[in-house]
Amino acid sequence: MTIHAAKGLEFPMVVMSGMTAQPRNDSGVRLLWSPDGYAASLSSELQTGDFQDQLPLDEQMSSYERLRLMYVAATRARDHLVVSLHRSRPKDTNARRLAEADAAQAGAVPLPAIAAGTAPAQPAPLVSPPPDFDAWLARVGRSAEASRRHPAFSASGLEGTDPEAEGPLPDVEGPLPDIAVAADVAITATRTDDDVASGVAKGGRDVELPAWSKGRYGSAIGRAVHGVLQVVDLRSGDGVEEAVAAQCVAEGVVESSPLVTLLVRSALSSDVVRRASAREHWRESYVGMVQPDGTVLEGFVDLIYREDDGSLVIVDYKTDDAPDAALPSRVGYYAPQLNAYRASVETAVDGPTAAPILLFARRTAARSVTVNGHPQ
Repeated sequence: MTIHAAKGLEFPMVVMSGMTAQPRNDSGVRLLWSPDGYAASLSSELQTGDFQDQLPLDEQMSSYERLRLMYVAATRARDHLVVSLHRSRPKDTNARRLAEADAAQAGAVPLPAIAAGTAPAQPAPLVSPPPDFDAWLARVGRSAEASRRHPAFSASGLEGTDPEAEGPLPDVEGPLPDIAVAADVAITATRTDDDVASGVAKGGRDVELPAWSKGRYGSAIGRAVHGVLQVVDLRSGDGVEEAVAAQCVAEGVVESSPLVTLLVRSALSSDVVRRASAREHWRESYVGMVQPDGTVLEGFVDLIYREDDGSLVIVDYKTDDAPDAALPSRVGYYAPQLNAYRASVETAVDGPTAAPILLFARRTAARSVTVNGHPQ
């Protein structure tokens, strides 16, 4: 790395390169500051009258700056500092400066000199016999297999892909039917693309994201809604406008600020969030647990609150723009994620939790559904 990039850092061993580089001779336009103002040079034939008077001082200051930078580079080493004093006279290089400062007398350990045309005697190499080929091939195979396994998985990715579209769901009048979902039960209800707007749903995405994404997955609008609900006052809603503006800029969806505001206020006005805001609650809580195969299952729980009976309730925000008829398929789609959160929290607290809740923030009133329970 460069010397400037190494400032403030330390390393067990530092090798200083570029010791034979010479100072750059600036022959173009130059501007030097002086006590009386400035001196300028456009070329060797066109200069202000005092430029040559200021030049020696500038060269001296440049020389001092080189020394300071060399000091910074040398003091990055904690145990071993390696420099090359190879130089050619009379060129002004850092190697020459160190040599003239008698660096070898300052505790340095020089490498042994080698006479021209000769090479140091090398000991006979000790070559071990090759390993058994089959055993070696088996170890290579095990290493390759282990390298293909991810050490950690996100609970947000457990839902896999959206339910396939197999035609529109019929409109359902009356209350939503009971929904009971377990992690090992697949619900095959389908939807059309119009039932769940792809620009609003918070589906999966690549995990290589900027830090401001807060470890979340999903669409830009979904991430903006989650980011706002993470920071605003859940009870009063204070700061919604400022938080929406900031999150929409961060996600690049400024034109969707009205929609983000609508979805946030939909969630804030829900009974679930109102109940959580009046009780002990935690937002954006990291949870993780080791699986039987040694991998880590991890994620961020949007909201956890403690009920009056002391039980913990897990709430996960969703921004799927889904009608009531499509909610059964969406609950089945997200059930593995919610059950993973529940298992992690129960492992952490060494006790049971209440059935987790999916809160769908929508353009109309928000809808909350308990996983392994009934709609509310």
